[in-house]
Amino acid sequence: MTAENRKFDGFFRPLWRLIGCRSAWMLLGWLHAPATVQAAEVYIVDTLKHERSITVAEALNEHCLPCRPVKYMDMKGSVRVGRQISYELAQLRQNNALDLVITLGKPATRMISRELQDVPIFYSLGRSEMDDTRYSKGVVSLVVPPSPKLKLQALKALAPNIERVGFLATRHRLDDIREPTVLAAQELGLQIKFYYVQRPYDVPVGLRTAIQEMDAIVFIKDRVAINADTVEYILQLTLENQVPTLVDSDRLVDRGMLAALTIDPKRLGEKLGKAIEHYLETGTPPDLSDDPTLFQLLVNQETLRQTPDVTGGAPAGVKMVMR
Repeated sequence: MTAENRKFDGFFRPLWRLIGCRSAWMLLGWLHAPATVQAAEVYIVDTLKHERSITVAEALNEHCLPCRPVKYMDMKGSVRVGRQISYELAQLRQNNALDLVITLGKPATRMISRELQDVPIFYSLGRSEMDDTRYSKGVVSLVVPPSPKLKLQALKALAPNIERVGFLATRHRLDDIREPTVLAAQELGLQIKFYYVQRPYDVPVGLRTAIQEMDAIVFIKDRVAINADTVEYILQLTLENQVPTLVDSDRLVDRGMLAALTIDPKRLGEKLGKAIEHYLETGTPPDLSDDPTLFQLLVNQETLRQTPDVTGGAPAGVKMVMR
């Protein structure tokens, strides 16, 4: 395995410079792991290294005692590099030097699961659905999207006086969340309405209607409703009408949407580390669902100032981060 693949920028950097990446991981594991914990060979394969995935890996290494040191490998978004990593992991498996793989992102998951049929693979930091069953067999998905209830709680915490919440997306995407959303709204005393669009051209009419009828709007991930052709119009209209909005993307918050409910990478790494430690001890696959502490509520400060009805904070257990 090349030193470049194992390089872990930004984590104990002075130690890396002094003794090298691989030796540093081994020393950290020796310093922190108690003698009574049996070590496991755990690898992280990242689709493309970025700040969020590095944070997850650092926290996972810190909180999974038998995993230390966790070995980090970066695909760099390259199929060629992914194949090389898959080959290296297969060789490690043949030598009984591989116990578990954590894949970050769907491309890494597909690539690694194609080669490693008898190694536990935990998939995180990606979409919740794995649409290609050829490569999903044996993969444990630890992708945890926020529930409709938590989204409504987040909006209610931000804007305590809202009573009516609209959801704008295609019928297919809204039907996927209809039942839990209706139940959550009833529990929280909110009225909800779904606004269906079939193509981007339908967004202006649906959005204007939703703004007239609703106190706040939730935009779920939907390429028809929110894309490069519609996002500027959505931003302009919601900001002009001072309508609180909740989305799934931090990038949209940076563009001007009020808030997004996203995974907190540090908390995810902590929970992953503890869950994997439990799995190594018991063989029971982890379940990270229904844990609000895994999430952070990102809020655009400028939009917050322009939206008078937004006076609150975040739901209990959810960290609020101003952008």
